Amino acid sequence: MTLLNSNKLNNTNNTKKDNLFQSLINFGTIIIFVIIVFLVYKYLIEDNYNNLRLEGFTENNNATLTNVINNKSSSNTIYENSLQTLYGNNIRLMCGILPTIGNKTNVCSVGNEPFVIYQFPIHIIKLIDGKIIAVFNDGRLYLKDSMTSTIWSGPITNSLPNDIIPLRMITLSTDLVTLLGIGYDNILYIKAPDNSGNLNITTPWVQVPNNSNVIYILFDMVTNYMISIDINGKLFTKTSFDITTINQELVSNINRPILRLYYDLNGYMLLIDNKFDLYQFTDINWKTSAINVLRGANSSKIQDLLYDNDGKMYGLVFNPDSFIIQIMKQTEIFYLSDFFPIDLHLTSNTSTPPDFVMSDQDIIKCKIGSIEEYLSMTDADDPSDDDPNFAYQKQIIESQAKLRNFCATRSVTSGTNNYDNYDLLASVDNNNDKIKQLKEIINNLISYEPTGSAIKEKYPIIA
Repeated sequence: MTLLNSNKLNNTNNTKKDNLFQSLINFGTIIIFVIIVFLVYKYLIEDNYNNLRLEGFTENNNATLTNVINNKSSSNTIYENSLQTLYGNNIRLMCGILPTIGNKTNVCSVGNEPFVIYQFPIHIIKLIDGKIIAVFNDGRLYLKDSMTSTIWSGPITNSLPNDIIPLRMITLSTDLVTLLGIGYDNILYIKAPDNSGNLNITTPWVQVPNNSNVIYILFDMVTNYMISIDINGKLFTKTSFDITTINQELVSNINRPILRLYYDLNGYMLLIDNKFDLYQFTDINWKTSAINVLRGANSSKIQDLLYDNDGKMYGLVFNPDSFIIQIMKQTEIFYLSDFFPIDLHLTSNTSTPPDFVMSDQDIIKCKIGSIEEYLSMTDADDPSDDDPNFAYQKQIIESQAKLRNFCATRSVTSGTNNYDNYDLLASVDNNNDKIKQLKEIINNLISYEPTGSAIKEKYPIIA
């Protein structure tokens, strides 16, 4: 009887041990499963999610326009206020344009419906090697080989100042090897060249003193001083080459807030105002002239501009129906020319190469304003001058610059503004083309004339 009770007790203890061991196994299995799920999400799903060019979304049932703007920017500048005025009812577009400070992803929803936010460039510049670098709507930097390339690489390492501040815009200093950028904290940052004096786009951003409350910068083509647009759309300028000095307000005849400034290929200043309309100044001396409202503005609402080598401009154009800013290109060499989707230009130019009008240096100069420091460091014997086409176009541009300065001087001296220099230049270009064609015809005819040499000596102008 005692032996039987002992066996029962042993069996009971063994059963308890087996149950306890099985519970431990089950509990351990659950823990291991949870760990595996966490690791898979952390290192596979989340990383891939954050690297997608189509950013993800989460549900936000209380999304409103006010929440969108307040959650996405540290302060409302003239830029955000202009967006709200023009596209305030298009919450999807607003969510797509404005990055979210402090978050890896840019998420939004309309009512109870979440949606995907497409990535696109909001500001672009050209580098001296021909590559294109852009700030995207996530506030980070991306790079591609040319404007006609469809593949962007990025985001670039150390895109964000302090690893958290999205960028508004970027540009180059006048040496073309120093990168400057403005964050959504409205502060200017700099990426200095490497030890070899080359552009380094992956080094961390460093804050530039005395440059806060700004949204855009470029360099004056005449003085080479830095010009900035502040958070209210007003102009300020440095009074020396040192960009760390105090900004001084620039008095002008502009009667409205502005968002962007560019030089056109003829040296005239273009501007984008707080309605995202593109205008030109009436005179080449833009600081003392007014906006040319008689000609009107470009028909498109424009976020940013960049010239192509054929003299036509690329535009980052608002496409509210698709909730994006779209890369488009002009059909004519004129700031009022219409912009069309870039894929139409790519298909139409496959058979005939575009005309060469501007070098990469010209394009960069129009975008950033001045490349004086770069030119002073460049060897005078530029190998590109060996290209006859490049040298010919360069001579034309220099001749046009002299003509513009002459006409501007005549206008100021006479005390009138009756001359429209842009139209005059167009007429001069047209006449130059006709003269060139006539010379070619005459030379072809003289080549069959026995006394051709004597004719050329008597009339050297046709040679």
